[in-house]
Amino acid sequence: MEHPATPNTLTGKALLAMGFMTFALFLGAGNMIFPVLSGQLAGTEAWSAAAGFLVTGVGLPLLGIIAMARVGGGFNDLSQDLPPRLIALIGIIIYLLIGPLYAVPRTAAVSFEIGITPFLDTENSNSDAQQLLFSLVFFAIAWWFSLYPGKLMETVGEIITPALILLLLVLGVAPFINPAGEPGPPFEDYQATAFIQGFLDGYMTMDALAALMFGIVIITNLRSHGVTGRKALTHYCIATGVIAAIGLSLVYIALFNIGATSRVLAPDASNGGQILTTFVEYQFSQWGILILAAIVTLACLTTAIGCITAVAEYFEQLWPRYSYFSLVTAITIACVVMANINLDQLIEFYIPVLLAIYPVAMILILLALIREWLPAPKLSARFTLLLVALCGIADGLHVLPYRAMEYYLLPLNSLPGFSLHLSWVLPAIVSLVVTSLIGFLCTDRQSRAESDSGQ
Repeated sequence: MEHPATPNTLTGKALLAMGFMTFALFLGAGNMIFPVLSGQLAGTEAWSAAAGFLVTGVGLPLLGIIAMARVGGGFNDLSQDLPPRLIALIGIIIYLLIGPLYAVPRTAAVSFEIGITPFLDTENSNSDAQQLLFSLVFFAIAWWFSLYPGKLMETVGEIITPALILLLLVLGVAPFINPAGEPGPPFEDYQATAFIQGFLDGYMTMDALAALMFGIVIITNLRSHGVTGRKALTHYCIATGVIAAIGLSLVYIALFNIGATSRVLAPDASNGGQILTTFVEYQFSQWGILILAAIVTLACLTTAIGCITAVAEYFEQLWPRYSYFSLVTAITIACVVMANINLDQLIEFYIPVLLAIYPVAMILILLALIREWLPAPKLSARFTLLLVALCGIADGLHVLPYRAMEYYLLPLNSLPGFSLHLSWVLPAIVSLVVTSLIGFLCTDRQSRAESDSGQ
């Protein structure tokens, strides 16, 4: 393996390849389908919605990478102020969600719906059997690459991602040259609060959760290329995160524009995959379907590889008695099973879960970044996360189609942002302020006591 000539440094080419790898790890199924659907629903308010989407879909993941870099890349090191068993439990939940239970199976489901379904004769074929066969091949490839986590920069960053970027460039430029139509009026949720709705839509990419996973993948690759010093690892993690963030921002803006100008093509679409398929067929005829199939399959495959690698490495740290090989294999098999659930059902089922867990991930990232400035970090972390977790669960329950939930959640109606699924924001701010004041008072009292005893 070729290491940099100087220890703890990367060449410009290697840094770019690492940034491309990180970009490709993030650019998966949700990153392709949700911006397009949000853009179509937002219509003339698409750019306001896109701004909100960029906050949770790009800004937050970048902060997550920075936070993970500062603590060394391991999730269990993210918060030293929580009980070890609790942080491990949170980690298990997040890694299962971003891994075999939802995000990774979604990569195969989206690849099949966008890349394979348009070429099938659905009336005279067994689509379930074909989807199973596709997922077996898809995850066999992901399994193979995941067995070599230290070589992702070469396989993903230097080979797959440049091809992906070229195809995305073709897709993104097309609506500016030949727009399908004009943006229509925004749908109800986007009329008055397009930015907030875009902010919430950004949850669906799961990139903030992915950032908490990919830190260990990025650091593993940096170490395998001769970067081992703590400062150097932090520096290069942040640099690769910035490269990935720039790439993701450009992709999201292009996809929002596609969605906003494609309502006339797919007015009744139920997900972004259907909109994308209709759009590329309009722009490029059957060649467009092949281009889109290649884009989505490459994007989803790289994300699947990164997620399987991260989950296996995390569980190997938790349970060393299980080998990395056996964990990768078990996770891949679970992904095959989950990938054969209907895509719309899979998305709908996990919306409440994401509303519950995403605020916890955001606060974990925030606390990791500001810990050194908190006068009582342990008190702030524990109390704030408790309140945010409870409010997040309430936000998740709020979207369930059960009338009884409205009664049980009635006391929370007075919280600002409750109707927008942001009931956790005010409690989090209040908790951080109050616990910081308590910390200041206790520190000041202790200092005076020590001063008096010294006189």
